[in-house]
Amino acid sequence: MGDFQRCNDPAVDPAPRAFPRGAITLNGGPLAAALDRSIEAALAHDPDRLLAPYRREAGLPAVAESYGDWESRGLDGHIGGHYLSALAHLYVATGREDIHARLRRMLDGLQECQDAVGTGYLGGTPRGIELGEELRSGTIEAEPFALNGRWVPMYNLHKVLNGLIDAYEVADQPDALAMAERWAAWWLGISAHLTDAQLETLLTAEFGGMNDAFFRLAALTADPELARNLHKEARRWSHRLLLDPLLSHEDRLDGLHANTQVPKVVGYARSGDEDLTDAAHAFWDHVVHERTVSIGGHGVREHFHPKDDFRAMVLDPLGPESCNTFNMLAITDLFRATSPDLELVEFAERAIYNHALTVQHPDHGGFVYFSPLRPAHYRVYSSHGESMWCCVGSGLEGHSRYARFLFSRDGDSPRVEIYEPATLDWDGIRLEVRADLAASWRVEIDVTAGESRRRIVRLRIPEWTDGATVTVDGVAAEARPGEHALDREWAGTTRIVLDLRPSLALEGLPDGSPWASLRYGPFVLAHRDGADALEGAIATGEGAPHIALGPKRRMIDTPALIGEELDVTASGTGATLTAWRLDADAPARVDLALEPYRDIHDERCTVYFPVGTDAAAVRAMLADLDEAELEDAAVVDVVAPGEQQSEMDHAYASHASRIEWINARSWRMAEDWFSYVLKPRAAGAHLLRVRTLVGKPEGGDDAVVRIAGTVASPVRTEERDLPLYGDVLESVYEVEAPLDGLKVRFEAGPGGATAGVVAVALMTRE
Repeated sequence: MGDFQRCNDPAVDPAPRAFPRGAITLNGGPLAAALDRSIEAALAHDPDRLLAPYRREAGLPAVAESYGDWESRGLDGHIGGHYLSALAHLYVATGREDIHARLRRMLDGLQECQDAVGTGYLGGTPRGIELGEELRSGTIEAEPFALNGRWVPMYNLHKVLNGLIDAYEVADQPDALAMAERWAAWWLGISAHLTDAQLETLLTAEFGGMNDAFFRLAALTADPELARNLHKEARRWSHRLLLDPLLSHEDRLDGLHANTQVPKVVGYARSGDEDLTDAAHAFWDHVVHERTVSIGGHGVREHFHPKDDFRAMVLDPLGPESCNTFNMLAITDLFRATSPDLELVEFAERAIYNHALTVQHPDHGGFVYFSPLRPAHYRVYSSHGESMWCCVGSGLEGHSRYARFLFSRDGDSPRVEIYEPATLDWDGIRLEVRADLAASWRVEIDVTAGESRRRIVRLRIPEWTDGATVTVDGVAAEARPGEHALDREWAGTTRIVLDLRPSLALEGLPDGSPWASLRYGPFVLAHRDGADALEGAIATGEGAPHIALGPKRRMIDTPALIGEELDVTASGTGATLTAWRLDADAPARVDLALEPYRDIHDERCTVYFPVGTDAAAVRAMLADLDEAELEDAAVVDVVAPGEQQSEMDHAYASHASRIEWINARSWRMAEDWFSYVLKPRAAGAHLLRVRTLVGKPEGGDDAVVRIAGTVASPVRTEERDLPLYGDVLESVYEVEAPLDGLKVRFEAGPGGATAGVVAVALMTRE
């Protein structure tokens, strides 16, 4: 895909290309089904429980118990902000009074909390009021996932501010704007005491799309002075760490936490400022062209891995994160407001069909955090009331907004972009689209005009076709991929029939490595690999783990595509693929049934297959990957220092600690201490394996590792050269691990520092 066209030509109509609210209606299909499930999920949540953290922080008496999981572990209140946004969008999409009633309950409850505090502050963040005073005084201790000892509080606070803005801008609730303005005034009173350097330090900690919220609020407020101050503040929140390279069109994303960066870019794209908008385009180009896989997602373990090494994408069970894709769709939609470039639509269609829609369970409506692209692995779904992850919050919001991607306009000329059953009713003309691409490649569009009107109706002929036949009132014409324009006088009802000719494509990974997936039409295809050992497929119980904990299949078991040409037969929306098993002395042919990835749930599946012309070479590659993983077979729990969820899931605590990156992987050290708790599957004798960087930093001679409160000595040490890290010192300790967890603490000596820790693993002794 090439760079899409920027609309900087003054001859191009700068008018918004979107339609007013209510102009587009879904008439069934997968997008409407996702909307219906989102309604069910929203109504299943208890507003009083979501408001509980806000009441606690406002000093109001409790009326309900907070939800658990992240809502009681430091991100208290973040789902309440997402919920506010979700209700606003769901209300506009459906007009349902029960949704409106929920929205009013949330707004009234939040108003009570804001009034009780009295300063304009509103949030469920633990000790959030005190945080404001700490920052006002210049006390700022920031690392990527913590600020002044709290778990990403500004990220959390962004959610409620954004929810208030959505409630006003989307759902026309005027009191929500007043509450947002009071919140903004509270913050501006703090920010006025911070230098640009201090604020940049604060921005080290993940802050969501706070810059975007300030830009939005600046455009909505009727107070000119507040608007000026908010726009200025939004620019101060641009974060030079990300912005400066993008202004030079440089990709320095390796190692960065992906969904810390994407929301910042939503703000750049919305700003209206030429430099920030240009940076947003650069980011979109880097991510979509060089870092995005076939399903439309990106990143592994929440982070940007090296763009020239996608091994982690096919090895790690923690594949693309749902939040990332929802936010990339937000950037794409903002660009579509001014650009007619079809590449934006192509990405949106790919991401919606093959990732965003797949992360909501079709029956119970649970949401997915990670979508593993490791062969024969599986996804984990949230359980209502127990899982309170970020991707649950994004999921509550995201599935209510797909309709906006179906149509656009150039002046008074409507364009049909994605073919789903929907109706566009606007400016005296009505387009009713009947389509079910999962069943047929034929699309019917009825164009109705109450009075005779001369209009150009534009049809997108997708790049995933070999063209199409367009028939208007019985007259057929051939159309090539791109845009097909019908310029005519429309009167009464005119029927357009579009017969698409889908193509079958083999799509490699962006780094050119020997792995590929298949796409038929808009659908990425996958092979079902059985429903065995799906441990934790529905997240429940303590911590509601969002990671697939079941065993990984051997890489050598993955069927390979061998030869110069692909042997595949397409049928319906699926295909039959000839592949080769390489786990025996001689390759064995196997025919694989493929179907759209989005249809596979509660089962293991394979999206990416190894490819090559030499079976022996492919077999050797897979065997090498298996051998590299063998030494981790005994690992029962592992911490990846510097990775937000890995650390938070292991009771991370610290003082005077920081993280840095090497070769796109993170490590942690401290001038004082940091600690984790690792849990065995069964209590008893275990090994603890600690890997530290050699010379980065060295660590003081008096630095110690304290296990279960006692300074420990390793039973063996070994210097090794590991991929992605380089030289590490591997130390192994013999430990007794209780069922409730083993605390491991790294301490610096007086005036010194710990070594840089890159991995901590609890292992059985076998």
